[in-house]
Amino acid sequence: MIDLWESLFRTISALAIVLVLIGIVTVIFRRVMGHRLGVDGGRPLVQVLATGYIAPRKTVSLVSVAGEYLIVGTTATDLVPLGRLNDSTQVQELLTRTTKATATPTSSVPDSVFSSWLRRWPVIPVRYDKDVHGQ
Repeated sequence: MIDLWESLFRTISALAIVLVLIGIVTVIFRRVMGHRLGVDGGRPLVQVLATGYIAPRKTVSLVSVAGEYLIVGTTATDLVPLGRLNDSTQVQELLTRTTKATATPTSSVPDSVFSSWLRRWPVIPVRYDKDVHGQ
């Protein structure tokens, strides 16, 4: 007859071996497939840098995708490309101004920094055809 403690020890040791193997496979998978999943070096491939709210559930966002800066309009159901920025120094200036503006609240400024910046800098328009996008 098999002892109860021996059977329990075998079950727990088998479970421990399986969990260690799962951990090893997970670490290897993340190292090999990390750059293909958009998490190379811990930095995501797509980042939302700034967002300006226009109306309820309607926003304009500045998005970084693989080193390119895109201005995108979003609603509850659509994502519309509005333009593209080519100069990264302009984007860095925008982000530093935005962080300075949020650090010091101003009550007399009617427009947000993001919306005034959008009117100031030249933006390359993106052609948006519903036929091309399949809608």
